[in-house]
Amino acid sequence: NQMSSDTSYLLRLNEGKLLVEKCDLLKDAILKQNRNRSCIKRNIENIAEFKSYVDEILFRQEYDILLKDDSFFQFERNMRGDQIVYKYVFMQNPLIKISFDDYCKKYQIDLEYEDIDCIKDIYNEDESEEVCKMLNFPLYIRYDVDDRGYIPNLHSYSHLHIGVSEDIRIPVSKILSPPAFVNLVIKMVYPSNWKHIISASLNDSKIYDFKRLCEKLPDKFWNSCELRDVFLT
Repeated sequence: NQMSSDTSYLLRLNEGKLLVEKCDLLKDAILKQNRNRSCIKRNIENIAEFKSYVDEILFRQEYDILLKDDSFFQFERNMRGDQIVYKYVFMQNPLIKISFDDYCKKYQIDLEYEDIDCIKDIYNEDESEEVCKMLNFPLYIRYDVDDRGYIPNLHSYSHLHIGVSEDIRIPVSKILSPPAFVNLVIKMVYPSNWKHIISASLNDSKIYDFKRLCEKLPDKFWNSCELRDVFLT
């Protein structure tokens, strides 16, 4: 029933949050079944618009999971008639902190004559924009499950967008759960965190269960023509 389905979805959201936390990336989480957002996607023409949109989401706290670098995840699940519509988004904050080595160069710190642990503490605590740089190509990753516009081999029912172009759609042969989407993003965007977690969790079967537990697509939205094409999962 709808209540058990909603409860299951919230549990999956929490699993996504726990994975972010396990990878030492979690800053905040506001997990809700339904939320009113100003917008979960927008035509973005340049880096200034991208940054403005990220700032708006952060100011309104319209994220579900916020990372330590102020990148964020958004998750939506709605009903349209008898069909469930999913939309997951990851947006990378384009303003990132410079490396410790660059920090020392910027402030002309000679580590031969300074207490390196003290300098590292100062660096870690410095959250000012003066020690940040703007990424030229921040990542925007969106996952959609939507029967509207479905055309086999052209507009898949379940698909992944990488980048802001609406025409880049990678078919996905299952319905990704929130933790499966989080898994995919962390592996691609935070490889050092992911490397650490898989090295420390070789016997943790849950890390590798996210794909196995993803639902199959309804037969009417995944046919033999699509199986002959390139797709994920």
